[in-house]
Amino acid sequence: MYSILYADPPWDYAGQTQHTDGDFKEGKSAKDHYNTVKLSDLKQMKIKEICEEDCLLFMWSSSPHLPQAIELMKAWGFEYKTIAFVWEKQKPNPGYYTLSSVEICIVGKRGKIPTPRGARNIRQFLSEMRTTHSKKPDEIRNRIALMFPEQKKLELFARQSSPGWSVFGNEVEGTINL
Repeated sequence: MYSILYADPPWDYAGQTQHTDGDFKEGKSAKDHYNTVKLSDLKQMKIKEICEEDCLLFMWSSSPHLPQAIELMKAWGFEYKTIAFVWEKQKPNPGYYTLSSVEICIVGKRGKIPTPRGARNIRQFLSEMRTTHSKKPDEIRNRIALMFPEQKKLELFARQSSPGWSVFGNEVEGTINL
């Protein structure tokens, strides 16, 4: 059972490219980099069964997926609380309304905030150059670990193993079964 979950869902863009005017351009769509999953399928995951009564979920969302991220959070048994982290990628992508240069990590709560607490002075904002497609900065995982150093932690849809974290993902060895 876990008290801290960290998730970067493989959001389905319904065949759309992410950073163009809708015309397909090779390498611009999430599905060109990994298997995407429909929201209805993400909601079916048995996340409630692996959570402690008091648990936090830190979930990445692209701006267009914010409503779906909150909907998924609710389906998994969490109440949306706030934006935990804002990552400024230092290299914007074209967007439909403004240049897209940030991604957010929202936090939801089930029960109470897990105790004991660690650091309480962790910054919300991180400016770090993006690297490979969809890879999130390791610094965010590190910040969460500083905030909750004693809790059992699980990274969902992980792409790498990290000390102190259990992992679930089809791109990493040692994944747990869900």
